[in-house]
Amino acid sequence: MVGTVYLRPSPEAKPFIEVGAHVTEGHKVLLVEAMKTFNDIVAHKTGVITAILVEDAQPVEYGQPLMVIA
Repeated sequence: MVGTVYLRPSPEAKPFIEVGAHVTEGHKVLLVEAMKTFNDIVAHKTGVITAILVEDAQPVEYGQPLMVIA
């Protein structure tokens, strides 16, 4: 396990993004916590989120797809 993915900035907050949301390149879409450090994960391109492939607080690995942007 590389880290833990978080889909929202805090447990009571709204998610950063939802399926159907339009994002632009560089838009923060989630966080990955590794070794007590939170890393912003940003959209690699402009498009629409068509799928979120992980659950909030799920362990993730290097290279694991997290979402689909079409």
